[in-house]
Formats: sequence, C-alpha cells, structure tokens
Amino acid sequence: EFQGSDPRLPTPAHRRGQHTGIESPTAMFCAALPLAAAIVRGPPILRYGSAAIDTRGAPSLIAPSSVASALEGTDSALDSMDLAALALDGSFRPTRGPDGRLEPVLTLPGDSLETTPPMGAVTVSSTAATLGVVALAFLRSGSPLPPLLGVAAGALLGELFSGAFHWATDNYGRLETPVVGFACAAFQGHHLAPWTISHRSVFNNVYKIAGATLPLLGLGLALLPPSGAACVAVMFYLQLVAQEFHRWSHTPPSKLPEWKRRLQRAGVALPVPEHIAHHKPPFDKHYCILTGRLNRVLDSEPVLLWRRLEALVYRVNGQEPLSWKSDKVRALALSLWPARRDAAGQGKFRDSE
Repeated sequence: EFQGSDPRLPTPAHRRGQHTGIESPTAMFCAALPLAAAIVRGPPILRYGSAAIDTRGAPSLIAPSSVASALEGTDSALDSMDLAALALDGSFRPTRGPDGRLEPVLTLPGDSLETTPPMGAVTVSSTAATLGVVALAFLRSGSPLPPLLGVAAGALLGELFSGAFHWATDNYGRLETPVVGFACAAFQGHHLAPWTISHRSVFNNVYKIAGATLPLLGLGLALLPPSGAACVAVMFYLQLVAQEFHRWSHTPPSKLPEWKRRLQRAGVALPVPEHIAHHKPPFDKHYCILTGRLNRVLDSEPVLLWRRLEALVYRVNGQEPLSWKSDKVRALALSLWPARRDAAGQGKFRDSE
C-alpha cells in the first residue's frame, strides 16, 4: 500500500501563501489546461502543529432527494477522503479554517498559493494562442471538416493525455527528475494533502501548464498542417482545463457556483465521485481528470491500459511503479505481460516460462 513516508517525496516546505482566487466563468475560460513536461501544480505540504481536527459525518455518494442534502453528502465524502489522506502520513495535522475546510499545506520548494499578474498573463496568452491556432486552421482549410475533425481528435486525445501524464507522474520520478520532476513530486504529494488544491486560484493552479503549451503550440504550427496543429493545440490546452476541473473535484460542491456543479453533473467536468475513486491507495485507477469518461474503459478488462504500460516499463528497465506497493496490482500487471530477469540477473527481461 502507498505510504506517505516515501523517500522520493520532497521535504515539507514551511510556508503558507495567500489565496486570492478569481472564480468567474471568464477567469476559468482564460485559465485552461496544457501539457507536456508541464509542471502541473499538485498540492503542497507544510507541517502544522498537532492541532486536533474535527471530523464530520460519514461519506455518502448517494444523492438524497433535496439538493442541500446532496451537497452535504458529497461535501462529507470529500472530507472523509481528506481525513483518510492524513492517515497516510501523520507528520502534519492541519487545522480547519473558518469555512470548515482543512487549511492548505505546501510540500514543494518555492510553492505558493499567491496569485500574481504574470500567472494571469501566461494563462491568457495560452488561451489566445490556442484560439488563434484553431482559427487559423479554419481560415486555411477549404472545408470546415478537417479542422472540425482535428478539434474533435484533440478533445479525445486531451482526455487520454491527462490520464497518461497523471499515471506517469503518480508512479514514476521524483523532485530531482529532469524536466518533469516538479510535476512528479506535486502529483505524488497531492495524495497526502489533496484538499490543498482547492485553496488555489484558477491562475495559480494552471499557469505552469499554460506556460508549457506556448512553445508546443509554436512547434505544432511549424511542423504540422493547420488541422493537425489545431488538434495538437486543443490536446495541450485541455491539460490546463483538466487541471482546473481537477481543482473543482477537490472543492466541496457547496462552495462551487451552480454553473460549475452543472458541468460536473453533465459529465463535462470531472465529477467529484469519479475522482474520489482515484484517491484510494495504491492510487492505481481513474487517472483521466478532464471528464473522467475514459476511465471505465481504460481501467477494465480487456484494456487495463495502465497495468500493461507498467508491465512494459518493468520489462524494459526493471522500474516498479508506486502502484505496485499493492501486491494485487503488481500481480495483475505481470499476469498481462509476464517477465523475469535472466539467470545472470543483468537487468534484461524475458517472458516467463
């Protein structure tokens, strides 16, 4: 099982930032979700004293008849998930703020909850650049069909990419890993303090991803036809959107505006119950965080994509993912692609006999 004391996680940084969130639909639109070596901001971790935490009711994912009761039930489920995360690593015990939520904890060096003008600027720039690439595809195409197909393919690939990046950073790497080390440490640390992301503003939450999209959009324009560039632009930008939807899924629904809850209920944004299903050790499923609609396919037979990829990585270099802290998950992965070291133990792998 996943242990919060994993030596690959960074030492807690003793520091708290200030939350200056912008919650309008316009700000959310400007704030979206790109990709790549994107340094996605997971929650931070700061050690607090041993202040007691008041507990709430048991979780309930069955929506009662009244809207108020439904919100209360989902709020309670999130709270129970957060308290379970605290049990993974008892080294910090945050208190509750005036709104009843656990106070944020920061675990990464240089991390902050502050929102600055450059964060907004890079996010707006990423949004404008993505719209520009898509508009250019329509202008240069003799028919609207190719760019429409490109955008549709980008949306599907955006969901898949959000899962692949999440799976990779959850299971491999550490803070010192080149290029994506911060993302690895952030995603892995997020399992220990999942509530912290809900204290971020939209710009603070996505600006690192937004910055990563800009050179990738330029590369797509230089190397691909207009419709292909639009596909890539949408895929990368949706990583920014996915990270923001991820934040919503950790925010008590009673504290979200109605339009955000509607998007979650419609399955356009990642629903809270869908993501709660990921936050159970060994954190081996439900990796897609845009809408979560692909999770059922990717996590079930005969696909079992993440187990097959883990077996492939292990076969190539012997690296075991963090999800293999569960013997059951490890056995399942190896049953899909059995492999063992050669007799000399030289790090090469061959099929089990």
